[in-house]
Amino acid sequence: MKNIPNILSAFRISLVPFFIWQMIRGNTLTAGLILLVSSVTDFFDGMLARRFNWVSDLGKLLDPIADKLTQTAVSLILIITLREYWYLFAFMIFKDTVILVLGGILLKRGMNFKGSRFLGKASTFFFYAGMLIIIFFPGLPEGILLAILIIAALLALISGILYIPEYFEYKRETEKAC
Repeated sequence: MKNIPNILSAFRISLVPFFIWQMIRGNTLTAGLILLVSSVTDFFDGMLARRFNWVSDLGKLLDPIADKLTQTAVSLILIITLREYWYLFAFMIFKDTVILVLGGILLKRGMNFKGSRFLGKASTFFFYAGMLIIIFFPGLPEGILLAILIIAALLALISGILYIPEYFEYKRETEKAC
């Protein structure tokens, strides 16, 4: 039972190519449903891990990888379909890449993460909700579309900025332990 969160994270990773394939084929309804399943399993893997104390080192690795792969895939696909907003998606991809690299450095040093902060969770939630709205309702008025993208990018920026001091704190703790 304690491996259920890890199985859900691995499942989310396996959904990424199917999401991409459906978007490329123009099956936005199917792609949106895949993204919805991914976002729901993201919620459940974290909730189950915390509620039943099923947190594991593997889960601390798989969950952020699943998040970043999914968010990057969604952003890359939407760069293609919403070219005029490429810079907002590129920013979100850059932020996710930086966080993934910094997290990988900490893992390599044997540091344990305390887990995602509230703003990081809020940013992820809004990203999924916003992208689902964009995918399910492709004819959104430009003002609403732009508002969703700007809010998603601002939340990504703020959560990314808040992650950097935490990274240096973890890094200092690691260096003291050595």
